[in-house]
Amino acid sequence: MTNKMVEKDERTTYIENFSYTIGYKFIAYALLLDVMYRSIKFNEAPWDLLAIVIISGIVTTIYQYKQKILVKNWLKIICVMSIITAFAAFIIVTVLKTL
Repeated sequence: MTNKMVEKDERTTYIENFSYTIGYKFIAYALLLDVMYRSIKFNEAPWDLLAIVIISGIVTTIYQYKQKILVKNWLKIICVMSIITAFAAFIIVTVLKTL
């Protein structure tokens, strides 16, 4: 009789998923900082990098929706956050233009 080693269990899966979460967040924020840097320093419009961040967020939201793990008022939360973000972006652009 041979003893089989368990290669993957719940703890391993949890740690893998958590590490992917950290990696995703790092990449997303690094891309956002790169977009801000290029916009301010070089006066570029790096929509390609911003699209990567936005599309990755949409993909994760769609996956969570299909798995039915979103809270009941998730759409309302997304709308409110989008309005707040647009307002903050408007304020930042206004302040940067006056400098």
